[in-house]
Amino acid sequence: MKLNSKAVAIMLSASVALGIVACLWIVARYLIVQLSRPIIVSTYPVQDEVGVPNSSRQTVTFNKGMDPKTINSKTLVLSDDQGQIIRARVSCQESNRTAVLAPSVPLHPGATYRLSAVGGINGIKDPLGRALENDRVWTFTTGFQSTLPLTQGPGGPILLITSPANGFSQYYAEILRNEGFNEFETVDISQLEETALKNYEVAVLGEVPLNALQIAALARWVHAGGELIAMRPDYKLAQAFAFQVTNPSATPDPPLQDAYLAIQPSGPGDGLPHQPIQFHGPLAPYRFSGGAVLATVYRDPATPTPFPAISTMDFGEGRIVLYGYDLARSVVYTRQGNPRWSGMERDGIHPIRSDDLFYGASRSDPQPDWVDPNNIAVPQADVQQRLFANIINLPSARKMPLPHFWYLPRGLKAAVVLTGDDHGGGGTLRRLQGYLAKSPPGCSVQHWDCIRATSNIFVGSISSSNAARLVAQGFEIGLHVYTACADWPSHPVPQPDGTVRNEVDRPFAESLYRAQLAVFAARYPGVPPPVSNRIDCVTWGDYDTQPQVELNHGIRLDTNYYFWPPKWVRNRPGLFTGSALPMRFAKRDGTIIDVYQAATQMTDESGQQYPFTVDTLLSNALGPSETYGVFTANMHNDEPKSPGADAIISAALKRHLPLVSASQMLRWLDGRNTSSFQNLAWSNGQLTFSIDPGEYASGLEALLPISSGAGALTSLTVNGAALEYQLRTIAGVNYAAFPARTGKIQATYRQANEAQSQGTPKGIPR
Repeated sequence: MKLNSKAVAIMLSASVALGIVACLWIVARYLIVQLSRPIIVSTYPVQDEVGVPNSSRQTVTFNKGMDPKTINSKTLVLSDDQGQIIRARVSCQESNRTAVLAPSVPLHPGATYRLSAVGGINGIKDPLGRALENDRVWTFTTGFQSTLPLTQGPGGPILLITSPANGFSQYYAEILRNEGFNEFETVDISQLEETALKNYEVAVLGEVPLNALQIAALARWVHAGGELIAMRPDYKLAQAFAFQVTNPSATPDPPLQDAYLAIQPSGPGDGLPHQPIQFHGPLAPYRFSGGAVLATVYRDPATPTPFPAISTMDFGEGRIVLYGYDLARSVVYTRQGNPRWSGMERDGIHPIRSDDLFYGASRSDPQPDWVDPNNIAVPQADVQQRLFANIINLPSARKMPLPHFWYLPRGLKAAVVLTGDDHGGGGTLRRLQGYLAKSPPGCSVQHWDCIRATSNIFVGSISSSNAARLVAQGFEIGLHVYTACADWPSHPVPQPDGTVRNEVDRPFAESLYRAQLAVFAARYPGVPPPVSNRIDCVTWGDYDTQPQVELNHGIRLDTNYYFWPPKWVRNRPGLFTGSALPMRFAKRDGTIIDVYQAATQMTDESGQQYPFTVDTLLSNALGPSETYGVFTANMHNDEPKSPGADAIISAALKRHLPLVSASQMLRWLDGRNTSSFQNLAWSNGQLTFSIDPGEYASGLEALLPISSGAGALTSLTVNGAALEYQLRTIAGVNYAAFPARTGKIQATYRQANEAQSQGTPKGIPR
């Protein structure tokens, strides 16, 4: 269609007019802001925030530039809960829009502080002399650091019984922390005292040897009202609890291990997947009768057996739950791969990588994949840990309801750890600058509002000054340890069963890390030492050497478990480690290593399609599948642009999910796992407790079962004031979800007729 000159002129005039109107609107908005009183648009910490680092600086951001002469230690004041002023240095940043208060000394852990921004005639003003209309005051609480060994808990009504003879018995400390039950105490089986058992509501018994006296003591405790969860116990213990047991040595069935189980669709398993899922490790093939079966063993996905994987029975006033397999061993093996495949090249592509621990179709040793590809979308290890949590929460007339922490801040069901390797291509600077531009205006790095990422670099991929600037803006610049894509040197180690396995030459690995980290530190003096790691070519070598070496060099989050190669992935979005949650590694013997495994489920070199892959993972996390988790991506930073990264960012922002660096995720995990419940007491349907938040546990959220043996939750208060909560169903259990607060928390449970006579509940669902 042709337009005549008159039509063109009209269109141009209209366009110019619209442009003028738009410009006038922008000018008008600017003038309105400049001529009006200033307001505070954001703060760090926010009101009632917990887990604030003891060395943190407090910030106040205004809607416009302020007069820096009016922002000082008299107008921005930090004080403790006794009203004592904390000496601090006050400065301005970002064109005088942000005021920063830096305390002169570290704040006390677990203490409440008040930050005051003074308004009025003697307060903070803009350059035209317009002041904040009123004083603004808010409080926050600092976090605790833990000095406890990883095998120990902070104390509470859960008792974990372990033995140094079986490292997997100690790994239950990590499982309890992962499920948020930070109210447990650990005791060695040799130190178990019957008189002390009465102080606990629940006991978790690892796979440890027991003598007759210990079995009798546990039986008496359960009979009096305790709940015992026993892992693959000696058959004598099962007999002591009146289970009718067929001695496993007398059964004609062949030994079962690395098989399947189906969770029963009732009781604690009601809200969990019911198709057969895998467990790893050996099974004690007992034939139980007289109790309830919570999960049934399957020989393969289609063939049930007569054996229960998990069964339970009331015993006197208490309850016994028997696992036919060792849950901790199964979780470790599922997440870290088949220990029998350690040091083997199975996928036919050198070097030996982490995927070789899962890859079944080895030409020399064809086997099924370690994690069943038909269950690739199911977090099989996580599901079994949630069942374990539900079993702990089984209500009884005597047992107190137990609170636990949620996996992620502010009730988030998922988060993305955004990373990229840079092999000297130099795309890191422009890529991360692009993430800055995509971040929401005025976002908070501390609260995961901004898009942040990790770049694992070869030294020289970015200048020292640019690296320091990006780190100051909340990004992580880390070392991409270089191995020339060659296998780690190794040596054969004879095994007790007569086999021989290859083990990485640890002194060589230690020296390589040491040398490359020294070069990194010298080149980037303004960048902190790396706390996360992905090795070039994800060279792994064996089962547990790499995380031990990483820990020796201050690296505590590992992303080397890598969903690759394409011929194995086949564009199937999923969880090749059977888990979507970062948890600590274990050695071959089950001993905990203080390094988190965060599997990389999304890469740009595995033949995965985007946004299909990220949409599937995040939709499953947010939907009825409940595959909550942390999804790590590696979108290489060799180039400034990445279609895969753009798709991942769009998918996360559309769902209001955070994109964070590996170091941010590490700080959160440490903060949540060092948080604890304290002073738990249960009497006449009232539960009282307090929360000690860990450093960096911002957004920490607690869950409390709605139901108990004493009835339903009717009120929830903190220091006598109503504490708002949300009603939430997780894995079939109904909870009150509420933000962690310091002070005395009280939950009241009543039967229906009692609740009606009590009047209006004090707790406020929201």
